[in-house]
Amino acid sequence: MNSYGVDRLFVDEAHYYKNLFFQSKMKRVSGIGSSDAQKSSDMFMKCQYMDEITGGKGIIFATGTPISNSMVELYTMQRYLQYNTLLKHHLQHFDSWASTFRRNSDSSRTCT
Repeated sequence: MNSYGVDRLFVDEAHYYKNLFFQSKMKRVSGIGSSDAQKSSDMFMKCQYMDEITGGKGIIFATGTPISNSMVELYTMQRYLQYNTLLKHHLQHFDSWASTFRRNSDSSRTCT
């Protein structure tokens, strides 16, 4: 991308990239799936590259529904847009991230 002079990645309808694979030891968490969409993995790699060449300022996501149903979606969007921040705070793995930001409710794990 850089050889073409690209320094921004604008992604409309970013919610179409929610199926980004991750691993977790947690059970009964809404939104955890075992599938990975190739387009999501591809987008993640592009975001990583844009972060590298722009210092974390080259990605803009636009969507009307960034988080529709689960804390997993919030984690996924943060991975795309703030991965270096997650690394800095040792929260790049879902289990670490969720144990920091989730609140237990009715014996199931939910984000409220």
